[in-house]
Amino acid sequence: MTTDEAPRAGERADARHNRELLLDAAASCVAEQGLSVAALDIAERAGVGVATLYRRFASKEALIEQIVLERFAVLEEAGTRALHDPDPWSGFAAFVHTLAGMVSENTGLSEAFGSDVPPAVSAGQARLRALIKRLTQRAQRAGALRQDVSWQDVVFLPKAVLSNPRCLGLNAGERSWERTLTVLLDGLRTPTPSPLPGTHPRLDGNLPS
Repeated sequence: MTTDEAPRAGERADARHNRELLLDAAASCVAEQGLSVAALDIAERAGVGVATLYRRFASKEALIEQIVLERFAVLEEAGTRALHDPDPWSGFAAFVHTLAGMVSENTGLSEAFGSDVPPAVSAGQARLRALIKRLTQRAQRAGALRQDVSWQDVVFLPKAVLSNPRCLGLNAGERSWERTLTVLLDGLRTPTPSPLPGTHPRLDGNLPS
């Protein structure tokens, strides 16, 4: 967080309130629309004018960067908890599940994983890569994760579960991304299948079976 974005000493209560409204609105808009969301959309969601956004933050980009860094911080905390899990596979799987869930539910976070980003976000990417590497190697040392998989392979798992809710006339079932992730994780671990969550895809009601 830069000095411009940090709450100012003696800042009025209404100014602090507007800052929080903008942060909450930006988080929602970034999750729904991605990193290119318009300042006007954020301001309207917050119920304030665009001028208020620029009084509270140096720029729209600075506001969005703060939101992305907060999401990265949540992932880093999850990774640290996973490293302290006494079961290396459980910690590994829990972190990948958290990572995939956040990416699947947040368009902006997904974009921040795969695009050119400011230096602060790039540093967050590097920390996440380091966590994934440690978790992967820890599970492999325990014999829980197949040895021919690299941590770089694991980095792409969250992207692998992102899909359109419709394919070949089928509608994705409940918790579709979790079912896909469970299949992928079982393909990485020693052969003890996990129960699949949710429901399988079903034919569109307008199509013959």
